[in-house]
Amino acid sequence: MATSTPSSPPLDLAVIIPCHNEAETLPAQLDSLQAQDWDGSWEIVVVDNRSTDHTVAVAERYASGPVPVRVVQATERAGVAYARNRGVRETDARSVAFCDGDDVVHPGWTAAMGNALRTESLVTGTLDGDRLNEPWLARTRPMGSSETLPRFGRVPFARGNNTGMHRSVWAELDGYDEDFEGLEDIEFSVRAAGAGYQPALVPDARVAYRFRSGLRATWRQGVYYGLGQPCISARAAELGLDGPGRFRGLKSWAWLAVRLPTVATRAGRHAWVFTLAVRCGVLRGAIRNRRLFF
Repeated sequence: MATSTPSSPPLDLAVIIPCHNEAETLPAQLDSLQAQDWDGSWEIVVVDNRSTDHTVAVAERYASGPVPVRVVQATERAGVAYARNRGVRETDARSVAFCDGDDVVHPGWTAAMGNALRTESLVTGTLDGDRLNEPWLARTRPMGSSETLPRFGRVPFARGNNTGMHRSVWAELDGYDEDFEGLEDIEFSVRAAGAGYQPALVPDARVAYRFRSGLRATWRQGVYYGLGQPCISARAAELGLDGPGRFRGLKSWAWLAVRLPTVATRAGRHAWVFTLAVRCGVLRGAIRNRRLFF
């Protein structure tokens, strides 16, 4: 299927993949996407965000594949929100779907996303923690129910690595907040909820999620996940939405105390470090935003 031109109708869907140094993992994602079958018109847009490895060369090898792959440069700043927005601006597709360069979509993902977006304006899929991770690592991070939407407090959100939306929704909300640090997908979803949009769950749009296997990378990711939570909670409150309580994290601190002996095992150590990192990120974000939030 060819990319649309100024004289042709807009594509139905653009699959946007923000990438920073994903040369090793990107082929598996692109192979899976190239094997997808859907009756709509669509393309794949790889957004290179300041990669220093061979990410661009890897993506360019797929340019003439069954589904067109385009590479877009996003070099003005670093950040997944900026890279996603840049990808949307570089396509005229009526709808966009996002996945990541280090994950792998399941068969049927594009059709599930594309068909859902024919009737829904904002959608999100489900995650599989088993396919790409060793069993011990998969046990450290439960992926939640495949039958219910993930929530921030009572606010449902669309997962950044497995979400789709009409271009008009992205435009109305001014895209992802490029200045926000930490869980930009939840921040976007909170603003979407404030504007009256709730994501529809698409169970068949499934993505195999790759965990960080090293403790240092696990720590960095956990801090990043926690950092923005106080600010998101404040934004939810400003919009009259019921986010998590300020003291919700006390249960996690208690869990850390109870589970401390499990650090003797590899799985226990990764789960404990990740949870601690999230809580430390939350505290850092609370101090930064001068907001009581544990």
